[in-house]
Amino acid sequence: MNLFKIFNIEIKISYLIFFILIFSMFFNYFIELLILIIIVLIHELAHCCLCIYYDIEVSEVKLFAFGGVAKFRGDIETDSKREIVIALAGPLSNFILSIILIFVVNIFNIEMNNIIQFCLVANLTIGIFNLIPTLPLDGGRIIRGIIGYYVGIKKATYIVVRLGYIVCILLFGIGIYLTLVYNIEYIFLNMLSIYIFVSNRKEKNRINFIFVKNLVLKKKSLFSEGIMDAKYVIAMEFIDIKKIFDEFTLEKYHIITVINTKGKVIGSLSESEIIDAIINHDNNITLGYLIDIYKQRLS
Repeated sequence: MNLFKIFNIEIKISYLIFFILIFSMFFNYFIELLILIIIVLIHELAHCCLCIYYDIEVSEVKLFAFGGVAKFRGDIETDSKREIVIALAGPLSNFILSIILIFVVNIFNIEMNNIIQFCLVANLTIGIFNLIPTLPLDGGRIIRGIIGYYVGIKKATYIVVRLGYIVCILLFGIGIYLTLVYNIEYIFLNMLSIYIFVSNRKEKNRINFIFVKNLVLKKKSLFSEGIMDAKYVIAMEFIDIKKIFDEFTLEKYHIITVINTKGKVIGSLSESEIIDAIINHDNNITLGYLIDIYKQRLS
């Protein structure tokens, strides 16, 4: 359901949240729930502001039962530094709001009532929770950006996805314990962990598509600009091309020098030749076999 537009970004809310808001009026939770929605919206708009700074178009922000999500028209994951900065913006907005709230309360001697306490706790909780190192949370994106700077976005995503599985299992276990020992309301943690687990798994499939798409765009960029930083890889002839493909990153163009068991160079392959071979041949063929194919074509 559309609410309004800000900075040309559609702000939407799920129908479930709308009905929960109405339902909350009968249980005196309306103000608290409304405060949570506003805090989550500010969190997502902080991400959007950094996206606008980086010239990334944001189509909409959608609020739903487990939080909110900003939808971008672009791949922020392809630039590690940019992903870290954009991901940090959300939790930082929560911490800054908490500091402002404490400052205002102290300066104007405002009584720390239940609503103010709730605002403070909610901001800190949302900020800290989003720093949990699992995708699609901000913490997972920050960790991926840091690791991706060294090993590339694809490998970094695989590492963070595995870490995310562990986090989700722990969160699910904590939810069960709190539900059984304290209150049934903590079952929300179990539902949240399942949602994060599913989203975390989808991120792995999504990054494969983004990676291949940007590899193609990188080739076009090389042809249009005529120059690009290169990464040189030396590999044995019996290594399969899929393993080499998994070593590719988006930041540099790859040149593979192939050697035999005697250490002699038997040929070189470009990144484009590896990609073409994966498309046109079995991706388990070896580098030595691929070298032979190109030599036969030239003879």
